Formats: sequence, C-alpha cells, structure tokens
Amino acid sequence: MDSNVRLVVLGSRGSIPVSGADFVVYGGGTTSFALVVDGRVVGFIDAGTGVVPWRDFGLAVGPSIDVFLTHYHWDHIQGLTMLDLVWSDDHQITIHGPNDPRAALTSVIAPPWFPVSLVDAPSIRFEPIVGPVELEGLMITPFGVEHPQGAVGYRIDGPSSSVAIVTDHEAGSDLDGSIVDSIRGVEVLIHDGQYQPDEAETHRGWGHSTWEDAVAAALLSGANRLILTSLDPRRTDEGVDVLVHTARRDFHSTEAAYPGLSVSL
Repeated sequence: MDSNVRLVVLGSRGSIPVSGADFVVYGGGTTSFALVVDGRVVGFIDAGTGVVPWRDFGLAVGPSIDVFLTHYHWDHIQGLTMLDLVWSDDHQITIHGPNDPRAALTSVIAPPWFPVSLVDAPSIRFEPIVGPVELEGLMITPFGVEHPQGAVGYRIDGPSSSVAIVTDHEAGSDLDGSIVDSIRGVEVLIHDGQYQPDEAETHRGWGHSTWEDAVAAALLSGANRLILTSLDPRRTDEGVDVLVHTARRDFHSTEAAYPGLSVSL
C-alpha cells in the first residue's frame, strides 16, 4: 500500500467532546478524519472538535482544502468555528455536504451562537454533495445512511486501497442493504459502534449502531478490517477496550478509532 496516501483519525467521539484521565487512549475530540497525500492534508471528512488540533499530527496543508461533511449536527461541524484554516486568507476552503451546506452552516455559525459569521470567512465556498468527487487521486463517493435529519457516509477509493466511513448510522432500516452495496469490497470499514447491544434498546431513533451492527456490515461488505467510531462520550478507555474485545469474537480484525490512527489508501 502507498503510505503516502492515507486517512488519519483526528477525532472519534460522538455527541459531545470529553476529557480527563479516563479518555486518554481513544481521545475526546468529536468526529473528524484527515485525507493526506504526500504528507499534506488535501481534505477533511467531518469537522468535529477533533479537527482543531490537526497540526499536532505533524501534517501540512496546501493552498486548497476540501471539507466533506456527513451531516450538520454540532458534533460534526463545531470544529469549523475554531479551525484556523477557515479564517485565514491563505487557503481556499470548499465545504461539501448534503442538501444545502451554505444554508445549514451559515444559519448556526453566526451571531448570536458564534461571535463571527461563517459567511465572513475570507475564502470559503459551498458545494452540495450529489455524486463522486475526485480529489488528488482519491475518489470520494457519498451514500445515504440512517440518521435523524438525514446524513451521508463516504467511500474513499485511493491508488492502493479503499475505506468506507459509516459514522452516525442506525442499523435496522431499509438503507442497510444499499449501504452494503455502496461499500462492498472496501479494505477498511470505519463504522458507527456507539452502543453495546443492550444499550441500543433505550436509544432507538437516536441514529447510532451497536458493535454487532458494525460487524454485520463488515462481514456483508467483505471488509478486511473494522474500525469502530462515533464512540459514546460516556464510554471510558477501559469501556472501549471491552467493546472491542467483545466484537473481536465475531470479527477478529476489529479495533476502535483513536487520534493519530492511520489507514493507507
């Protein structure tokens, strides 16, 4: 695999960021992934709070950066407010997202919810995601997932491998089959694994899956590696370890996302 083309996990928590001694290994930042080509970030998948300290991972950026959002809930966009690249006129930022990303984002990243309006960022544009986007040799393809108010996942095909990101998806709907079709044959599946099976019963309609759902998707799609993400903010490092070890009984190559985890593309 070409290690010069990779996806790097920046944040993997769902719902809210967390901190403290119990959240060191898997981190506390909410969902974000960097797309890296030759050591340079060319794009981000989601912009939760995990995106803010992107420089801590030894990465550089070029003059243009594409941000692909799965949806517009706070834990996936809040990092935009404090992402230095957004407020610098040295970089062209293109934000891709379902439906109307301009309307969704500029209605909330603005006073009185934030002191500055996103529309005042020096060099930013918005593009509805309606089909595959080619970016620096990567093909990024959206597909629908089951989540309140709607969301998408992304399949990323690189020069040597492929990865699918299915974060914030509640298994058990008619979309399960189409998701499997969209991600079939990927090497790595990064999938929502927020709940233990017994926890899911009291969270129906919240838009998240169990590790069992993630394992089922990995088996059906033919993935060789499963990475659980959208980790419950209440689940400590020890709790995540338990979840992973349990999942490995059914799918040996299972792990949980943590800041700095790298997947070759």
